[in-house]
Amino acid sequence: MKNPARRFTALISAALFLIVLPGCMASVEELYSLPQVSEEYVQLQELIAERIDAGSAYAAPTGGSNRQSIQLRDMDGDGTAEALAFLVDETRTPTVCVYRQDADGTFYPFVIISGYGSAVASVDYADLTGDGSAELIIVWQGGGDIRLLTVHSLGGPDQADQRELLSVDCTDFLVCDLTGDGVEDLLDVHISGSRSGLDLYDLTGGEPRSSSAAFSAGITALERTAACALSDGTAAVFVESELGSEGLVTDVFTAPDGALQNITMTPLGRSNTLRPDGLYATDLDGDGALELPMGGESEYLDWYHLDAGGGLTPALTSYYCPSDGWYMVLTGLLTEELIPERSVIPGDESSLVFTVSGDDTTPQRSVLIISRLTGDNRLDRAESGGRFILEQTDSAVYAAQLLTDELTEQDIRDNFYLLYAEWQTGDL
Repeated sequence: MKNPARRFTALISAALFLIVLPGCMASVEELYSLPQVSEEYVQLQELIAERIDAGSAYAAPTGGSNRQSIQLRDMDGDGTAEALAFLVDETRTPTVCVYRQDADGTFYPFVIISGYGSAVASVDYADLTGDGSAELIIVWQGGGDIRLLTVHSLGGPDQADQRELLSVDCTDFLVCDLTGDGVEDLLDVHISGSRSGLDLYDLTGGEPRSSSAAFSAGITALERTAACALSDGTAAVFVESELGSEGLVTDVFTAPDGALQNITMTPLGRSNTLRPDGLYATDLDGDGALELPMGGESEYLDWYHLDAGGGLTPALTSYYCPSDGWYMVLTGLLTEELIPERSVIPGDESSLVFTVSGDDTTPQRSVLIISRLTGDNRLDRAESGGRFILEQTDSAVYAAQLLTDELTEQDIRDNFYLLYAEWQTGDL
């Protein structure tokens, strides 16, 4: 490792060298001064300050990936960014103030979108109409679990085309090209006692066109939404939900002809993907498609490829350890008949020793130990006695020890996964 003191000295020497170069008149104060804020940004801040002085206050979106109070986006594709300020006005109504720039780069107030409820829950930007300009997607937080999703077209410089394109109830939403026409689709997820399902909105025409499909009967809470390809390359949306105390279920939707369909639905009104909590559809083999776990009545869990017709093809098998919160895809030597044996140090460490059953030519032998360590010095203990760290959480460290040269550390790291009690969708 390089010596930090030597590196710092070299940097200071380089700075002094620049100072004494002919024509370099920078002072030490100038070298350490902060970057200057652009005139355009100062002018934008002055415009927003006028609203603050009138009683508004900053109120950044409370969720999603775009959480800044002021966001810069090129909404109309002209190469110049619009500025969006997220505020609450003097009546505590959430508002989005959009500012555009003129030919000189000067910001000016363009449109104010007054919202609903108490806050902006999430915001996103996507070209949903196919015209080259991005629409503004806003989820407004109402009382309790009530959310309203609205889609806004900002229109041209004269505001002539500025309008609200859509307003629907929402639990979650997703933007992806599910229909394969090259234009992003809006997928609205809604879970309620009377109406739970997915709505696909096509905004390329004058009026929004929609298609709907139901979720599995009996779901009680949304866990995750994800857009991904199926094993045959078909675009799909995976919606994973809690089915009361029974476990986790995945509803998978496609829309190759524009009509939304749940390809995992059975005649019983429920997806055939029920399994224990914490096991989410995952691309385990790196082929770009999500594999679905199913079953879970024993410690061995099978994962399947899914095609556009709803057909399932066995893909992988994993060992499932819910008591310690992990699972491991079985590969190579581990696909042979395993005999797991648990050892526990109360309150401190629990381990599973994997033994491969023998045959006439090869004796039975232990090949791998996976441990969950808690308590003091768990990091140090996880790297002692030939062990190496697999994963860490706030309360535990997971480590492994190889007892054979038929496996490598990378074999175990690449195939070890933690179970998740809750999955953050990132949308809301």
